Amino acid sequence: MQSLDINLLIKSIIEKQSTIIGPLAVEQANKVDGVKVSADMGSIQVDGDPRQVLNNLVIQYEKIFGLASVEVCKDAVREVQPAVPQKELPEILQ
Repeated sequence: MQSLDINLLIKSIIEKQSTIIGPLAVEQANKVDGVKVSADMGSIQVDGDPRQVLNNLVIQYEKIFGLASVEVCKDAVREVQPAVPQKELPEILQ
């Protein structure tokens, strides 16, 4: 997965979460190792294995907001164009 793809996926997930939980979405994303997001989401930095970072991001939302947040993450990933092949996603997002 290219870095552009991971940034796009992370931004999509955070945007979708923020429609539900507001600014808490960015705050929670910044608690994930390997993710640094500016408050306006204009800057997203990812360090580490993209699949693992995505997995950890989804788990962070799940810890706070439950299984419904996992579904929100899946919806966000499905809306990304061009579509990301399932095999490139962590299992939690498939």
